[in-house]
Amino acid sequence: MKNIWKILFVFTCISCHSNTQKKNKPVVSDTVKREAEVKKTADHQTPHQEIMEFVGYIDDGDYFLLTARRKNETLSFINDDNEDRNLLRGDIIEVTWKTDTIYVAGDGDTPQQAEKIVSVKKLKDGNVSKFRKNYNEALKYHWPQEEDYSKSYLDKLYTLVEYYIANSKNEQLQLLVKNRDEINYSIEKQIRADKEYMLIGIAGTEEHRLNTVQWLYFDNELDKLYEYDLPNDSLVEFDR
Repeated sequence: MKNIWKILFVFTCISCHSNTQKKNKPVVSDTVKREAEVKKTADHQTPHQEIMEFVGYIDDGDYFLLTARRKNETLSFINDDNEDRNLLRGDIIEVTWKTDTIYVAGDGDTPQQAEKIVSVKKLKDGNVSKFRKNYNEALKYHWPQEEDYSKSYLDKLYTLVEYYIANSKNEQLQLLVKNRDEINYSIEKQIRADKEYMLIGIAGTEEHRLNTVQWLYFDNELDKLYEYDLPNDSLVEFDR
């Protein structure tokens, strides 16, 4: 009988010790596990490299972005480690990137994978770069004094107008560029079909008077530019 009690006592001690170990074992949360898995996957990614067309920089979010076009697809890359902002829309670039871990603000800093720039190399001038070199003059612009546009927004519209002029088939505009004549544009809000646009009027100077050669409508919400087709009173999306 004594032997039986000894066996029961030993078994009970082992069981208690085992339970104590389980209780003291640290618990790894699902978030930590997921973060470790995402980081492990990202660390084993091989950098990719491809030739693309530069679209633009987006520096007003939680992460700085660089956008580029591959055929008919526009891609976004994390661009936090690159301070160079000398590329212009349409430039042909060689992009090297890899998958890395980022944390989504406002979502509990949840980790997720994203494409991050390793390096960017310019290979060829696009039409905007060529326009700047050939025209070699600053565009002039004006807007209603009661409107208080930010500098970043005015800069965005400036590069947008540059892009249009550099790629437009408008013969009058092409002649202004060729002759390096003064080019102006106006900015004003316009409601069309119950929708607000930014109306842009590009003009040359003729006998000391502005002569508008093209009207453009810019949709701020969709970030789309339209040419105004006067004969048909319609908007034609500009995407070249």
